Amino acid sequence: MVKELKRQVFHILFGLVLVYLLHKDILNLEYLFGILLMGFVISWISRERDLPAVSWFLRHLDRERERFPGYGALTYVLGAIIVLGLFRKDIALASIMVLVLGDSFCHFGRFGKVKHPFSNFKFLEGTIMGIIAGTIGASFFVSWQAAFFGALVAMSVEGLDLFVLRKKIDDNLLIPFVSAIIISLF
Repeated sequence: MVKELKRQVFHILFGLVLVYLLHKDILNLEYLFGILLMGFVISWISRERDLPAVSWFLRHLDRERERFPGYGALTYVLGAIIVLGLFRKDIALASIMVLVLGDSFCHFGRFGKVKHPFSNFKFLEGTIMGIIAGTIGASFFVSWQAAFFGALVAMSVEGLDLFVLRKKIDDNLLIPFVSAIIISLF
């Protein structure tokens, strides 16, 4: 439980820094793609070798059942790349904020009592917390109505286990993409 709390705090801090750097044009799509490629190389190396700072982060923040080291961080960056490549910058930043805050806060609802209608492992209280937090974050970049519906649909879909070729679609890819689609309708 403590490790998951650390993961979610890191998820929020990393995401806020990412959005800030993108908003201020310090980072762009090309830099993110380079970061993703470097991340894959570091992940591959860390399977065989202990990399001082990287190994500490992997021990303290990676889930044991991840497909490969740093999987969550890499899909997080890939989700940002996808929405930045497909949508206007304001929509992309809003949808990344739904991921940053909505996905993290929904994990804080693990102590809920009402089961999520689409999941046996999640609670409705967490989804509601995620919708509220995602709406607040996204509304810095788009109207509150677009932010609300983007967060509502993305956090509702997050409760589903969606598969492509028998592989579950990671939340770090699904949430920003779905929220960006909904936000772009406004």
